[in-house]
Amino acid sequence: MFPSQIESVLLQIPEVGDHFQIVVDRAGPMDVMAVKIEVTESTLSDRVGALMQLEERVAKQLRDVLMVNAKVELVERGTLPRSSGKSQKVIDLRQI
Repeated sequence: MFPSQIESVLLQIPEVGDHFQIVVDRAGPMDVMAVKIEVTESTLSDRVGALMQLEERVAKQLRDVLMVNAKVELVERGTLPRSSGKSQKVIDLRQI
């Protein structure tokens, strides 16, 4: 799975921003993946249900297009780290 593949799916969803981070970890013998995605200013809402629906919609798009199950976590704009060079899109927490 390449970050560019995930990015191509996210670009089709106008409510999410262009900054995201993939976190890979291990749960027992299985690898698990979470995708943290910044939402646009206009998407931020006090309605928890609306944000949960968006998370589910993004997860479904990733599953349908890339055939990967990922936990989607929406975060506020500016939450994910930025760097002057190449941003770190993938965080690998697995201890192999």
